[in-house]
Amino acid sequence: MVWLLGLLCSLAFCLQSAHGTEIRANGIFSGRQYNSIIGVTNGGPWGSWTWIDMCPEGSYAKGYSVKVEKHIGAGDDTSLNGIRLYCTSQKGVTYTIESSVGEFGDWSPVTWCPAGYLKSFQLKVEEDQGALDDTAANNIKFRCTAGAIIEGPGGDFGQYGGWSDDCAIGGICGMETKMEPYGGAFVDDTSINDVRFYCC
Repeated sequence: MVWLLGLLCSLAFCLQSAHGTEIRANGIFSGRQYNSIIGVTNGGPWGSWTWIDMCPEGSYAKGYSVKVEKHIGAGDDTSLNGIRLYCTSQKGVTYTIESSVGEFGDWSPVTWCPAGYLKSFQLKVEEDQGALDDTAANNIKFRCTAGAIIEGPGGDFGQYGGWSDDCAIGGICGMETKMEPYGGAFVDDTSINDVRFYCC
């Protein structure tokens, strides 16, 4: 698997940005051309990267909602369990996309860019708690192409890291989450640990 990722990275022209986020230029996934992938450096350590979901051709992510498990006190908190993007086209048609989603929590109302599309993000992550309860990713906020910063309701733990790079042109058009699958009643679960977005 490592050699395959290296080959894909070479073919897609991988770089390291000033923010330490990976950029892969000029790729195609599911028939959609993208020009970069943006990420952050503070994602959690658990889980694996899951599947990629892309907005349909001609649409970009204008809003999002999060699936969050509320703090339950004595017990196993997982906090951020899902991120859903709302892709809109110039014709006003809205589509939803999401990568792997955890089992716990409820979806928030949609938080929209007042104008433009999503172009960069920050991730709120709780660091490794050792023998205590871990939650990993707790929330996410986005910057819109018109300048607004939007944030939906998230979990109580952790801190925001630095901003990802901006989508150089266009806006966010796809996503992939790093997810720790549910391990059962006697395992410290964290659900979403990290996310990266595709720019078109």
